[in-house]
Amino acid sequence: MPSTFDTSSLEAKILLLLVEVYPITVDEIADYLKEPKNRVENSLKVLAVKGLIATEPLPDKTFVSLASGDFQFTGRETEQLKKVQEKLKKRQGPIEEYDGMMYG
Repeated sequence: MPSTFDTSSLEAKILLLLVEVYPITVDEIADYLKEPKNRVENSLKVLAVKGLIATEPLPDKTFVSLASGDFQFTGRETEQLKKVQEKLKKRQGPIEEYDGMMYG
């Protein structure tokens, strides 16, 4: 069952950002969303527990990536959310092998 987030929540904003931008660090997320770093870190912990994101801590930075597309949004539907869902479907779709002629 997919996790559901209100479109105005910080978690939803982070997920939308991760669909659009990779690689990205915790500091960059906080700067982009204009939120305090500790609030972003708390939201990232919630998303990590749900298995939606993966973090890669390095000595000076922590990179964040989308681990699962098993989420949905509630609230006001926007064109941006439709585009995000389309990108997720493309990312998760199977890679089809080309069986045609190599050279014309």
